[in-house]
Amino acid sequence: MLRTAPLLLALALTAGCASVSVQSEPSAPQRSAEQLAEAGQHAEAAQAWTQVAEAGRGSARDRAWLQAAEQARLAGEPEQMRAAWSQSNRRKLEGSDTWRHDLIGAQLQVEAGRAEQALALLARPADAVPAALRERWHSLRAAALQAAGRGFEAAGELAFLDARLGRSERVDNARRIERLLAAETDAGLAANSAALPVGHPLYAFAGRALGQRGLPLPRPYDRGASAPGLDTLPPAEADGYRPPERLAVLLPLSGPLAAAGTPVRDGVLAGYYAEHRRRPELRFYDTGAAGGVAEALAKASADGAQMILGPLSRDEVNALFGSPQLVLPAVALNRGTVPPPPGSASFALAPEDEGIAAADRLLERGLRRVLVVTQADENARRALASFRERLKERGGEVIGEVTVDESNPDYVPALQQATAGLRPDALFLALKAAQARLLSSQVEPAGLVDVPRVATSLILSGANLRMDVELDGIEYPELPWLIGLRGGLPDPDTIGDTLPSAQGGGARLFAFGVDAWRLAGYLDQLVSDPGAQVRGATGELQLDPVGQVLRKPAWAVFSGGRPRPAPDGALLPDAGTP
Repeated sequence: MLRTAPLLLALALTAGCASVSVQSEPSAPQRSAEQLAEAGQHAEAAQAWTQVAEAGRGSARDRAWLQAAEQARLAGEPEQMRAAWSQSNRRKLEGSDTWRHDLIGAQLQVEAGRAEQALALLARPADAVPAALRERWHSLRAAALQAAGRGFEAAGELAFLDARLGRSERVDNARRIERLLAAETDAGLAANSAALPVGHPLYAFAGRALGQRGLPLPRPYDRGASAPGLDTLPPAEADGYRPPERLAVLLPLSGPLAAAGTPVRDGVLAGYYAEHRRRPELRFYDTGAAGGVAEALAKASADGAQMILGPLSRDEVNALFGSPQLVLPAVALNRGTVPPPPGSASFALAPEDEGIAAADRLLERGLRRVLVVTQADENARRALASFRERLKERGGEVIGEVTVDESNPDYVPALQQATAGLRPDALFLALKAAQARLLSSQVEPAGLVDVPRVATSLILSGANLRMDVELDGIEYPELPWLIGLRGGLPDPDTIGDTLPSAQGGGARLFAFGVDAWRLAGYLDQLVSDPGAQVRGATGELQLDPVGQVLRKPAWAVFSGGRPRPAPDGALLPDAGTP
């Protein structure tokens, strides 16, 4: 037997035994197709693989057709992808090529509206999917499940996908998850959330959705580990307070943005000195000086900082989060286009938050059909976009939109035309004070008397105590500190008498600085526990899955021309320091 083994092996090779695979060197056309694909010239690579397939035979031909289909997919040429894929026989493919064949087939089924057929092609266990194809597999399953009307399961696939995405893609992915969960009924959301196994990545998203509706969590959050940089901080207090030993504050203290940076700095210091427990060594770095954020970050790192607080402008935040030199956790004080890295956060008094809060407030009262009145203003545009999206997600409807023009003070015809004889449940006003006063004087002739009105804080722009009685009854989101919920701080007038930077419009930035300090002290808890909240001077603060601080404001109502706490607008009874 030993003497005949070489002969048997030779016979097996010459007979083409199925158990023996012989790899041949790629031909010149194949090498050319591969080089085009590696260079990102996908349309040209698809054509090259098509030529290889047309000249090929056997399983090599089927694999070449599959490669042509893949390159056509990457080139955004669906018809060419479909034609090439249909020429490839799956039974003659091996290994990961069978997965690629199924993925393209599932994509075609989804695009044809055949969700169940697509799911059948994607039915194998997730842990069996090759790592290089897992992101695409989850994405296609999400699309198929959503098309099949199984939104919660689709959100689950996107949650598994989330950890595999880059920073910018995670923001869009998280918004998709939120929209899918928003479409669930209260009962469905609660039941499906309770059924999620411990450790499922969707539970943090589902828990936030439940909390936004005032529904209880089925179980505590699955507490995760601290992010890199946070695990080196000193031990936490019982309430989660865990500041660093050295905190670097990056703010514009000179130059054109100093007028905004100064009240934020004073707010940070007020929060710092109001804390009687362990406090970090605090150092300020001027981003308005030469070198800007890059130089300030370099100095802070050289000085041994353990955490960054700031900077303030959008461009500065983009520079910070886009910097390869950022190896510390950070709480940035604006939202840029570059999302925070894991373990960091971005905090802003954003118009988008007010639009979301207004939609939630109306929906909680059962007011779903809303007439919008707005004007040409960037803050109004941003608040309206988030209001419209949130209202739609949760089953509400914008029945009409009116954009007022300062050159035409008669709003009645436009209001009547927008409602088309249908009485809305509520009005949403993204208006400055002057336009809101003018609107209020015309609700009766427009047939909108006693329709509830909710605005954004833009309504404070151009406020006039004598004239603002016209605004009585209008509610708007407000900072708790400015309507008497002091949270351990002196009242705004007292602070304004002491600190000129906290007077007028500076009061909001001062409160923002106070909460920036609080976020630095509780960043570890917010990152590691998705259910954690910080009660601040600007509202209740929570971290979303992509590192953005969500702010739930208090609610004020105009009465006698003055903003006062709305009857149900206080977040919590004032109980001193959060």
